[in-house]
Order: sequence, then C-alpha cells, then structure tokens
Amino acid sequence: MTTRKAMTARTPAATGAASGTGRRRGARAAAVGAIGLAAAVLAVTPAFAKGSATFSASPGTVQHGALVHLKGQGDSDAIQYGMFCAQQRTGTSGAWHTVKCGKVVEVAAQEAAVDVKVKAAKPGTLQFRGVLYGVDGPHGGHPVADIHTAARTVHVR
Repeated sequence: MTTRKAMTARTPAATGAASGTGRRRGARAAAVGAIGLAAAVLAVTPAFAKGSATFSASPGTVQHGALVHLKGQGDSDAIQYGMFCAQQRTGTSGAWHTVKCGKVVEVAAQEAAVDVKVKAAKPGTLQFRGVLYGVDGPHGGHPVADIHTAARTVHVR
C-alpha cells in the first residue's frame, strides 16, 4: 500500500498541474517580482531638478546693419554657480556660436542673465537661443550646459 500512495502522489492531479495551481503560483511570483523590481528602480532613480530659462530676440524682422536686442535669464536647482549665454547661428541649421555670456552668479541668490545687442550684418535668416551653463565656482571654470531655450528666428532684409 505504500507503493500505491507514492504513485498517486506523483500524478498530475495531485501536483496541481492539471488544475492550473502551478501556473497561478508562477504568475503570482512573476507579479511580485515585477512589483519588487519597480520599487527598487523608483528608490534608486534621482529626482529631477527644477529650472527655467527665458530668452527674447527683438525685433523679428530687421534691415541689414540694424541691431537685434537679445535678452535672457535662467536659474536651476541643479547648479550652484551659473552663467547665461546668448548663442547665434546663420540659417536654420548648423553650429551655434556664443555671442556673449553674462557674469557668473550664485544661482541660489539671483538668476543668471545676459543682455546684448548684435548687429545683423547680412541679409538672410539668423537664429538665436539662450543657454544656462553650470560652472565650477564663482570665478567660472568648466561650463556644462544645463538648459537651453527654443531658437528665436530673426529675418534680415
């Protein structure tokens, strides 16, 4: 009789395979594992810093030889010292070139800013944008771009 009990204990009905109990246990284990993984990822993921930047280029259309007024400012929780720069490019694609940067400031105390006038030398399209850089210390150092604004287009006739 002991051999008969051993045989019935190994049948599919006795192990739960035929009734789906094994599949439910596997699904439950997978769900618990996925929830645990999600909790671990959320615990390790850093919070995003808050920051903002505004930039204007006026007027929108100028004669060649006229001045374009560029003004912008920005701040960010991600940096301690920062400087705000105005950049320019000719046309709507290509490399950006820095026109001027404002002074380095401690971002917790005030916003980094730039205010400059640029001469539109040739007819065509110019684009300008502002970039907030984080720097190593109060005297400058290695700049790292933190925020850049959308491009502002100026048409030169």
